[in-house]
Amino acid sequence: MSEFAEGTAEGTVNKPFYKNLPDVKGYLEQKLPSMDRSLDAYLDKNFEAIIEEWGLLREDDMIEIERRLNHVTEEINRLSAERTGIVDRAGELEVLVSRLEGRVRR
Repeated sequence: MSEFAEGTAEGTVNKPFYKNLPDVKGYLEQKLPSMDRSLDAYLDKNFEAIIEEWGLLREDDMIEIERRLNHVTEEINRLSAERTGIVDRAGELEVLVSRLEGRVRR
């Protein structure tokens, strides 16, 4: 049996030999290539350019949009509340104009 073999002797567990090597605070993890790690590094480096190029919204943009939406909603509610009064007033004016037109035609 060679020194690299992972045979099973009585009382031993089948484990790859590299599992027995000590890991010095993530040394092996840092040395092994990882798609996630390289993608994270790319995004960290180019995050601002990606946001600008794609026109993505940031948190402060969302806060400003929400503030503007609240303002517009308040204006719509105010105008809706005044609408009933304006419709009533227009009705009253129509009645007055009809009376005036009736007097003038006589």
